[in-house]
Amino acid sequence: MRIRIAFAFCLLIAVVARADFREFQNVPVDPSIESKLQHVADAVLKQYPKLTADNLAISVVDLTKPATMGRGDYHGAVAFYPASVIKIFFMTETFRQRKENDPDVPHALKEMIGISDNDAAAFIVDLITDTCSGPELEGRALRRFIDKRGVVNRTFAAMGYGISAMMKPMSFGPYGRDMQLLGTNAERRNRMTANDGAALMMWIARRRAVSAAASEAMMALLERPLNPLRKDENQVKEFIGEALPAGSKLWSKAGWTGEVRHDAAYVELPDGRKMVLVVCTRGAADDVTLIPGITRILLGEFGETPAPPPPPAPLPATATTTTGK
Repeated sequence: MRIRIAFAFCLLIAVVARADFREFQNVPVDPSIESKLQHVADAVLKQYPKLTADNLAISVVDLTKPATMGRGDYHGAVAFYPASVIKIFFMTETFRQRKENDPDVPHALKEMIGISDNDAAAFIVDLITDTCSGPELEGRALRRFIDKRGVVNRTFAAMGYGISAMMKPMSFGPYGRDMQLLGTNAERRNRMTANDGAALMMWIARRRAVSAAASEAMMALLERPLNPLRKDENQVKEFIGEALPAGSKLWSKAGWTGEVRHDAAYVELPDGRKMVLVVCTRGAADDVTLIPGITRILLGEFGETPAPPPPPAPLPATATTTTGK
């Protein structure tokens, strides 16, 4: 009996530990990675003067040799509004609740991650929180709604993460009870650090998020073939994938609004290097060259040869007016 109890306890610990942020923190910080990221940040801030140091965060994990993994970050513990990168946490919670095969869920997951569709994300959030959007609520009903929307927070807080993932990503809004959820001072707005994103991407890539089978399924959702691109691909050009050398493999989730522009990726480079790379930026979201530019600088600092920038778009032809008599 004692053996059975001990085995069950060990099994429980193993399950709880999957994708644990505290284990990510125990990955040794590599001073050479930290030094490289400081050089990257210096170069980026010089090249992109619209960006300021407090609005840039980068987290890198070198997974090339699992036995000697190392990591480093630049402002990796600074919180950002995550935009659609938060969808990797919604995805993970869907698998934790074993809802990935419920009706419409496979299609919604594919749309939410593949093309970052917000309607699909709203469906997933309703499913995993057992809530729905609608008019304002009062009293107990509002408190219950807010509590149920906190399920993702509680899941990841138990593993040491500091994220907030209560709000649906919306193209416009929020409205009604979702506005109430946001709070008077936006205190329940979604948030994430570069290190939060790097930790989850690392565990998915290492097949330790929820379970090996769930991680495989999530990797399939995150995969972005580069040659050729999928017809509906919208998260390679203008993001990390644009800067990767030919022959690279990419799994990623980008996010962008008028305020922020981010990307969270696991990449395998042609020379065998494997790395998690998360870039968070704020205040220069209108610059579509920003994330690829940061990635090119970073790859160069790590001794890699990035893909060259695409040629500039041709200028529109100047209209001419002919006047005759």
